[in-house]
Amino acid sequence: MFRVIMKLAWASLSRRRGRSLLVISMIAVCLWGLLSLEGLYDGMIAQMIQNATRSDSGDISIFAKGYRQNNELAELVDSAALDKFLKNDGRILSFSKRIMQSGLVATAHYARNITIYGIDLTEEQKNGRLNNYIVSGEYSFANRSKGAIIGAELASKLSAKIGSKIIISAQNMVNEVSSSALKITGILKTHTVLDKNAVFIDRQKARDLLMVPRGITQVLVTLKNRNKDIAVIQGDLAGIDGLEVWRWDEIYPALLQSKQMNEKFNLIISFLVFCVAGLGIFGVMSVSVLERMREFGIMLALGTKFSQIGSIIMLEAFLMAIMGFGTGSVFGGATLYYLKQYGLNLAIFSKGLEAFGMDSVMRAVIRPQYFFLAL
Repeated sequence: MFRVIMKLAWASLSRRRGRSLLVISMIAVCLWGLLSLEGLYDGMIAQMIQNATRSDSGDISIFAKGYRQNNELAELVDSAALDKFLKNDGRILSFSKRIMQSGLVATAHYARNITIYGIDLTEEQKNGRLNNYIVSGEYSFANRSKGAIIGAELASKLSAKIGSKIIISAQNMVNEVSSSALKITGILKTHTVLDKNAVFIDRQKARDLLMVPRGITQVLVTLKNRNKDIAVIQGDLAGIDGLEVWRWDEIYPALLQSKQMNEKFNLIISFLVFCVAGLGIFGVMSVSVLERMREFGIMLALGTKFSQIGSIIMLEAFLMAIMGFGTGSVFGGATLYYLKQYGLNLAIFSKGLEAFGMDSVMRAVIRPQYFFLAL
């Protein structure tokens, strides 16, 4: 009996190709648009989180107890147990160490409050690929570490360019003001707060400037599997005396809230799209049933059960839904792959996007749950 119902349903679809193609197209277009929007929205949030973790917080940031409240150089991380843990734990992909201090940068025409970051270029390149954010100049501190890499917005405020001289000043460990003249060797754009107030200098240069013989202020840790290991690693590190361990979402709670809001937004959009598509399909199928009343009457007169006629109609709808889902998934998946590889260039809106910490080229992500949710 199922074969007979299948043949009748397929014959009905073939006879009414226009209607069938309309319903399949409605499902495919709705699914294609939904997949593309979800991938782009999630990709946008993922880019923002990636920019923040790679350039500023890592998956986990480690500070001395009390440092984030006081920001004093007297509170430094100097733990042999920490170094041993970071080097030997297989869940940790890489880490980098920084010395930070608030200070002042000045040129001949302008002065501004900044944060000085003493870094090791090799560590930063391995851990956060900071070199990929360079938009002008080179990823270097030049000869004898007399160079500096600064944020793009800060460079614009200072009216400075590659080769310009700047003077940085900060309070050192003995509460005296130390200064150093440097030359800009690189300008970076991370789409985070670093663009506005960061001056990166060589870590040893920072030690000499701030009179910090040992220890560092922050350790950035990148994990091999963030989602799986971050809570466990945080607990393990918190067991080492004298440390405060912060996850990226604790340092950037707004990004976590954006991610959660985006997930809810995607669910709402999915619900609305499916409701609109469902109403359209229901309307087409209703008209199709009404215009076939004579056909159904003859079938009933010949002994066909009402439930069997209902099964034919439901099977027609199911076959169109499967074909629509398959077509939409193929086109949606192809679009997501293209947007993941090449991105969507929104350079015309770059100023507005940068204000929210977004890249002008938005890249999509591809996740299996997009297709399962639609199914």
